[in-house]
Amino acid sequence: MSDYNLRTIGLSLKQQDWARTPGYQLTEYFPNGRFIGTVPGPKGFTHLLEITKEHPGSLDEFTQLGPEHPMSRILTIQEVYSENTQSAVVKGVMSGPFFAQLSKIPKVWPTNPSNWDRNRGIIITVMGEQSSLREMARKTREVMATNKILFTLSSPKTEFFVEEIPDRRKETVKTAISMGYYEYPRRCTQRDIADRLDLKQATVSEHLQRGEMSIMTSWSDTI
Repeated sequence: MSDYNLRTIGLSLKQQDWARTPGYQLTEYFPNGRFIGTVPGPKGFTHLLEITKEHPGSLDEFTQLGPEHPMSRILTIQEVYSENTQSAVVKGVMSGPFFAQLSKIPKVWPTNPSNWDRNRGIIITVMGEQSSLREMARKTREVMATNKILFTLSSPKTEFFVEEIPDRRKETVKTAISMGYYEYPRRCTQRDIADRLDLKQATVSEHLQRGEMSIMTSWSDTI
């Protein structure tokens, strides 16, 4: 058995924040993408990607841009494994600011689920040792030049606690998140959540407080 515990962190940017970074330009050719697999290499991480095309000729146009084009710093396609008029499966190296920095940090690896959507944003899940993930989180904010990145921490313990939250309480917490209750400034009130779920406001308040307590208690043990 290893003497360390792996953790995963999800890094996500909403569309309006991701649009301010260089990587968003990729969606001009490929509006959606999904990471199927990733392996480290001497020049960074090589990814197997499933991409959707803006139009049938998008992949050809992209591969003809040439190595000096700015988009080649975001994604260099090495091989096309499968292709139709709407999508393709390709192997390539992503070397934008985030992945270039990530490749310099030992003991961290991109993993699933990782994907992007032009209209919704991007999420990259990273697995690694706890100390390396801390370094990665700090340096990611520096190279991406934004404080809008949302970091979500996961571990076997936190996943266990989330599963132990009763269904009704879990639904209340998820509804609060989707309605913007935890955003700053808040986009809804507990009364709004109560009306959505047909519950009393006092019941919503209790569900949120107990749910927050369970999640924060389990999360604190991973710090």
